[in-house]
Amino acid sequence: MAGPGLLLAARCSALVPSASLSRASLSPLCLAPLSSTLTTRTMRAVHVHCVRARQHHQHRSASSSTAQQPPSASRQLPHVVVLGTGWASHRFVRDIDHNKYHVTVVSPRDHMLFTPLLTSTAVGTLEHRSIIESIRATASERHFDFQQAQVTDIDFDNNKVMCQSAVYSNDEEPERFPIPYDFLVVGIGAVPNTFGVPGVKEHAFFLKEASDARDVRRRIHDCFEAASFPMKTAQEIEDLLTFVVVGGGPTGVEFAAELTDFLREDCTRLYPHIQHRPRVILLEASGAVLSAFDSSLRQYALRRLERQDCHVRLGRSVKEVKRHEVVLDNGEVINTHCIVWSTGVGPRALVKSLDERYLTENKQHIRVDRGLKIANTQNAFAYGDCARIDGYILPAVAQVAEQQGKFLADEFNRATPQREVGCDTFKFASSGMLAYLGHYGGVAKIAVPTPDDVTNVKLSGLTAWLVWRMGYLTKLGRWRNRLQVPFDWLKTMIFGRDPTKF
Repeated sequence: MAGPGLLLAARCSALVPSASLSRASLSPLCLAPLSSTLTTRTMRAVHVHCVRARQHHQHRSASSSTAQQPPSASRQLPHVVVLGTGWASHRFVRDIDHNKYHVTVVSPRDHMLFTPLLTSTAVGTLEHRSIIESIRATASERHFDFQQAQVTDIDFDNNKVMCQSAVYSNDEEPERFPIPYDFLVVGIGAVPNTFGVPGVKEHAFFLKEASDARDVRRRIHDCFEAASFPMKTAQEIEDLLTFVVVGGGPTGVEFAAELTDFLREDCTRLYPHIQHRPRVILLEASGAVLSAFDSSLRQYALRRLERQDCHVRLGRSVKEVKRHEVVLDNGEVINTHCIVWSTGVGPRALVKSLDERYLTENKQHIRVDRGLKIANTQNAFAYGDCARIDGYILPAVAQVAEQQGKFLADEFNRATPQREVGCDTFKFASSGMLAYLGHYGGVAKIAVPTPDDVTNVKLSGLTAWLVWRMGYLTKLGRWRNRLQVPFDWLKTMIFGRDPTKF
């Protein structure tokens, strides 16, 4: 049988690596119970054994941390500053060779948002954390730096960006600091376009960020809870349960579809005492919804939405938005307490603040060439919704931005002293379009490569819905998200949506 000294030494050697205990902290934990039976020599031997074990563990930890340091910490590398954490930038920082470049990402948002599924989180079909990817986690894996800050100015002449802290600070004024660069990549995206309609910014909700979807979810909850109060009149209840969606593009249509699913599948269960039937009104200024799809798919989508009790009004634009009213161009007034605005995107303030040398003629985008290099610069690039290629108009969709991010990362990886970044030209290859229409239905146009060309396959109904789900599921970047999203779908199917306000 092992003596008490050897037994204690074994216990201490197991404890030290995991807790890094000092001699003082070991005394009450390990030594006190046996102090009356151990000799001074045995005590000293135990202490020496524990110290050596701790030193061995610290040496291994130091060696491991040195091996895991980013390559830029050991030698000077060209500094690439990336603005934004959207589709393009997320793909760029994943694909660029971090052994060749020291990369710093700057963004007020510390996550990448999977926007095609954002509308599902607005009604509780999915949870918000299921569709976001941590930039900090990606930075740790890919060995790049991240600064959670807002860029307030870009100095192309002196190769630096001015930043302002986007996190909590004890100072009354947010911290401001410059970041110099050797190469700059701008991917700050865009903001919802209100087209100057009065009252939109003050009274309407958008669906651009995870926080937007959370706000919409809270408002839907509040409308139903307020409609449950005993003293409400029939007119007040009708106004509370009227939901207006402005914009017949993919985001507006998919949100209207998700909302009708929630109203049909969950509201009668959660609010059986409410006798009034909720209404969803979809307003579109043009003559069709989902204008990017083929005519047959647009017509199918319109019929499907109307069967889902979504009241679609085509050729109607909004003249003004008030606190509880939407005023249409024909003078009609719709009383509502929830207005969701989804009518395209416009430039961010940073883009509008740039000198006109770097902008398109309408000053709505950063002007870039086919290699994504910003006009009148040598070492600055832009992609995604904030950029516009001269003579090559592309849709403002996620797949364009992601392909541009991959293209630019490949350009950086292939760069040599004889070959500059941006020598090649970007070409967009569409993989198709998908849209959810509610109740296991959808439309899809899939680009299928053939030996000679690309064939577009059109799908509708249940088949399109299955393609929609599987297509987006495989696009999720992390296995955590790939597990969470189907789990949320299954949970919703079995238990229904959770409208709890939080």
